[in-house]
Amino acid sequence: MKIYKIIALAACVLALAASCSDFEEINKNPKAANASDLMPYWALNKAIMSDQQNPNDAERVFVLYWADIARQDGENSGRSVGASNDEWAGCLYNLTRNCVNAANLAIKIADEAIDAGTLGDHEAGLFANVKQFSRIWRVYLMTEFVDSFGSFTYDFEANTPEYRSVQECYQYMLAELNEAVPAIDVAYSGESSTEKDADAAYQLDATKWKNFGISMWMRVAMRLSEVDASTAKREFEKAVAAGSGIRTADGIFRIAEGTGWNDLAGVMSRTWDWQEASHTFANLTTNLGGAKAVDVLSDQGKRFYAGAPLAPATVASKYGPYIKDAHEYLGVHMVNKDGENQYEVFTDSPTWGYFFDGIPSKLDPRVLAYFTLPCDYSNRIETGYATFPNSTAPLTSPIDVANQANMVDVSYAWNGLIAGYGRDDKFSRNGLYDNSSAGGVHYGKTYPALTERYRNGHEYRVFFGPWETYFLLAEAAVRGWSAGIGAEAAYNAGIKASFEYLNIESNYDAYINSEDYNRVGTSVKFSHTAEPANYTINYKDPVSGDIKTMQYKYPDASKIMYKGGKLNDQLTKIITQKFIANTPWLPLENWSDHRRLGLPFWELPVSSTDFPYLMEGAKNAYLTGQKSGCYAQRMNYPNSFKNASPEQYQNAISLMGMTNENTITPLWWAIK
Repeated sequence: MKIYKIIALAACVLALAASCSDFEEINKNPKAANASDLMPYWALNKAIMSDQQNPNDAERVFVLYWADIARQDGENSGRSVGASNDEWAGCLYNLTRNCVNAANLAIKIADEAIDAGTLGDHEAGLFANVKQFSRIWRVYLMTEFVDSFGSFTYDFEANTPEYRSVQECYQYMLAELNEAVPAIDVAYSGESSTEKDADAAYQLDATKWKNFGISMWMRVAMRLSEVDASTAKREFEKAVAAGSGIRTADGIFRIAEGTGWNDLAGVMSRTWDWQEASHTFANLTTNLGGAKAVDVLSDQGKRFYAGAPLAPATVASKYGPYIKDAHEYLGVHMVNKDGENQYEVFTDSPTWGYFFDGIPSKLDPRVLAYFTLPCDYSNRIETGYATFPNSTAPLTSPIDVANQANMVDVSYAWNGLIAGYGRDDKFSRNGLYDNSSAGGVHYGKTYPALTERYRNGHEYRVFFGPWETYFLLAEAAVRGWSAGIGAEAAYNAGIKASFEYLNIESNYDAYINSEDYNRVGTSVKFSHTAEPANYTINYKDPVSGDIKTMQYKYPDASKIMYKGGKLNDQLTKIITQKFIANTPWLPLENWSDHRRLGLPFWELPVSSTDFPYLMEGAKNAYLTGQKSGCYAQRMNYPNSFKNASPEQYQNAISLMGMTNENTITPLWWAIK
């Protein structure tokens, strides 16, 4: 690829830094490379492309850590209940440090060349801008590290860097953005095609880089909303005053993915990772927005399926028998003939213990862009790495392993796997495994799986989209900060940007005016803030087949993490929409929002026993309410750091209030 040819020399210079795991190597002296040997934009591009994550790192960091812990991916690897994996954590630790090395190198090369005074006008202007681009990207890289692990260093000139507190790191990042964003010369132009090709993100476009810096400034400032509101407000308003930020599709910070095994390979491309919808995501999107499933399937078929668009008649005949009103019907009650629960029920989810055997008549239209429904695989494009189950026959799953007569048809069923931890057979059935002759025991045939759009290496990995800028502005406006736009206007614009990105904007007008509640009591319409009321709902008895009734109870708002104590206020709406729009590209940001606010609603994880990793993770915690200790708050540092620099390791964890490291200590900016 052209990009790789351009950075070949840079790769040689950076090889030592990329291969070292010693603590001190974060500060490998960039002066070892001379400006005449290496251009700063090559080093910047190395810092960007390496952070794209090769398949080894992406599977371990992006999928098994971030997506799991952020409740996007329901295929539980244990991270969502606080389990730690040293190898996986080491991937992120080394990856981020090496990317920071490359960004430091870009800054140093630019500084040395400018200070030497030998550059022509063109290179002087270009190098000055690249320095600021690199500082902004280094801030982004620092957020990846700090928001995952906690304490980090910014002593980039020191021989032995000292780790600093999360608070100090955020102060440093805000100071960097205060300097770097205004220093970008947007009037500068004239880059050659070769120079532009050396920037995989923005082709050295100064205006786009400045907007990215402004949006990052908003993100970093908002992270402080619950711990230092005055600083958060001041810094956010300064960012708004600096310019628009990313507000249009052509400004998305994104990198083209590829196939094979390299830094540009798709981050979610390993299809042995099923990446099913989570129970959290299913609850948030069911009934949300008022869009009719039959309309979404027929109107959007050309975007979601291979081949020709699905005709309305085809949709009606194929999916019609499975479409059910999810407001009136909860699903199959998962009990056996003796009335024994087939799922563990120790959680505060209002839908747990029930399996929705069909397609909700109303659901967020983005659902079908993100996930493939069970038994719908024949309409999908394969990734080329592995294949989805290709059975077109209805799959059935036992609700009682010892009683095979009780079966549930899972065709096109919209459900999600729940976060949890267990040590007995009953917990394994939380996944409602397929046990039919169609092939094997696996929940991959029973639950919606991430669609090929995000698996096949033909997409762009998104690091920051316009929807997030608008949702940040909406949150700021709700808080009474100067955002330059009203809260409702920003909120609606964020939804519209998300829909436009997925090419489903035809659903937008009806969606933003919907007052339908999702499964956890949140609606879309911004001005509709009435709290939901419990009501009578139908469910199916799996033994008799009879339809029965029960009282549907929304989550108890007095027992949730969100200190606002509401299920349908405006901030809840904003963060719910931000979570859905950021799926699947931004799991770290979704995790951070929940740690910061307790939003959107995440059910307590399910367990057969008390959780071994969560301080307040007793299996009956749902009786007393949600607490920070019921959710994973951070990743443990890898042993490589502890072994290489025990003094700085102890300093790093002590700065977070720990004597012995754990995954449930909230970061400085998180709610406690």
